[in-house]
Amino acid sequence: MSLPSVHSSSFLAERVRKILSTRGLSLADLSRASRGNRLGHIPHSFYSSLRKQSFSPSLYQLHSLSALSGYRLVDWLALFGISLDDASRFQLFFPSLRTVELDARAYGLDTVVPWLHDLQEADLSTPLAPLSQWVGIASSRRVDTVSPSGKRTVRYLKIGSHDALAFPDLLPGSIVRVREDLSALNRAAIGKTPGRTMFLLQHGKGITCSRLFRPESDKIVLCSRQLPYAPIELTLGDEGVVWGMVDIEIRAIATPQKPVVSAALERYRPPSPLPRALAERNAGDFIRRARKACGISFREAAERTRVIARALGDRRYYCSPGALSDYETRRFAPRHLHKLISICAVYFASPADLFEASGAALHEAGTQAIPRDFLNLSPETRASDRGPSRFLREMESRFGQLPYFLRTAGFSIFGLQNISLRDVFWVGASYEAKYSCLSGIQFLIVDRRQKRPRASLSSPIWAQPIYVLQRRGGGYLWGFCRLENGVLSLCSIAQRAKLLRLRNGVDAEVVGRVVGVIRKLM
Repeated sequence: MSLPSVHSSSFLAERVRKILSTRGLSLADLSRASRGNRLGHIPHSFYSSLRKQSFSPSLYQLHSLSALSGYRLVDWLALFGISLDDASRFQLFFPSLRTVELDARAYGLDTVVPWLHDLQEADLSTPLAPLSQWVGIASSRRVDTVSPSGKRTVRYLKIGSHDALAFPDLLPGSIVRVREDLSALNRAAIGKTPGRTMFLLQHGKGITCSRLFRPESDKIVLCSRQLPYAPIELTLGDEGVVWGMVDIEIRAIATPQKPVVSAALERYRPPSPLPRALAERNAGDFIRRARKACGISFREAAERTRVIARALGDRRYYCSPGALSDYETRRFAPRHLHKLISICAVYFASPADLFEASGAALHEAGTQAIPRDFLNLSPETRASDRGPSRFLREMESRFGQLPYFLRTAGFSIFGLQNISLRDVFWVGASYEAKYSCLSGIQFLIVDRRQKRPRASLSSPIWAQPIYVLQRRGGGYLWGFCRLENGVLSLCSIAQRAKLLRLRNGVDAEVVGRVVGVIRKLM
C-alpha cells in the first residue's frame, strides 16, 4: 500500500502540525503571534483550509510560518510542492530578446549534484579525450543553499537575439559568466581600436556584452565586429557603467541562433541616461521593471506560463495576459505562490529579489532546515571514501566555483536529455583556434546519435557543424567534417592543421556531432 503524498490535501494539515510540534508550537500560538500581520496572519481555521484541494497559503503566510517556527522559507515552500529552482530551470529554456541576467542560486534542501572520483591521473595536455577515461560518477552530494544576501563575485547572463553587439564572439542564446570587477575598465587602454576582451556594461536601455575602446578617459565606445551597428559612445557614470569581464561562454552550436539587427541601432541616436535607482520598491514595480528589461509582451509571457503549467502538471502556474498586467499595479505579491515562480521564469527575475521587494525576504525568515523526513526527501548520501577528485580540484582552480544551477540544463541548452561523462570531451591546453569565435574551447558536448556528417558549406564559420572522430589506432580528432563516398574529410579547427581524409569505418569512425562547447575567454 502506497503512502499518502506529502502534497495531498488530506495529509498536509497533519504534516504541518507535526512540524510545528517539533518547535513546541501550536496553531493557536501562531495565530496569536501573527495577529498584527494583516497579510501574514495565520487564522485558527488554517488546518481546515489546508484540507481543501484548491487552497494554498500565500507567500506572506508561509513567511510567518518560517519566521515564527525558525524553519527556512524554502523548506516550507517545498512542503507545498513549490521549488524556487524551477524558475532558473525555465529561464535556461526560454529564449530572450535582450541580454538578461540569470538566477544562479541553488535554493532547495534536496539540491544534489553527481560528484566525481578519479579513475586515473588526468593528462590535461592530451589534445582530445572523453572525461570518462579519467573520472567516474561517485555518490551525489548536496549543494548548500546560497544565501541571497551573500556577496556575489560572478554573474551569469543569457545573450539576447536582439542584443548581439558581441557577435560572432558570443552568440545569441549563449550563457556567459562575468567576473564582477569595478576596475575592469582600467584594463582597456585609451586608443582607437577595440580590444579582444568582452565587457559587461549597463546603459540606459539595459545591459549588454561587447568589445569596447576608450577614445577618452571618460568615454567608451561599443562597437560590433561584424554586424552593421552604428558605434555607440557613452559617457562613463552618466550613460554607462562597466561591471566586469566575460570569462566563460557556454554555447549551443547544434542549432545556432542568428542575431536580429535592431533598426534602432542602424543609425546614431543620443544615448539615454542611466535610470535612477529607486529608493523604495514593491512587488508591482519589481515585476514591471523585470518585464521591461527582458522586452517580452504580456501575451507571449502568458503563453510561456502555459508551458510551465503543462510541464509541472499544475494549472495554477498559468497567468493570463490580464493577470500579468494587473500584477504590475499591485504593491504586494500575487496571492498564489505558483504565479511567483512563473513570473520569475518568464521575466528572467530572481525569486529571492522578488520576495524581498514583496516584503518577505528570505534572509528575514527562519534559518533552520526542516527535518528531511517531513519533506519526503531521499536519505542524504554519504561522502565517497575515495577522497577528493584531483581532476575536479584542478577544474575548480582553473574555472572557479562550478555553476551548480546548470546541473539539469542539458536539454535546455544542448537538447540532450541525459548527458554522461562519455559525451563530454576535454580539449587540451595546447589547442589554438584559427578563428576567434571558436578560440578558448575547453570542453565539447557531443551527441552520439548523430553519426552522419553533413557539411553546410554556405554557412559561416560559427554555424558550421563540428564532429568528433575516433581513430582506429586510438586517439580522437575533431573539426569540420563531411562524408563522401565512404571517405571522411576532416578540416581541423586548430591552427596549422592539414585537411585529413580518412576511410569511414576503417581509418576512423564518427563518435558524434558537437552540440555545445564551453569556452574560456580569459
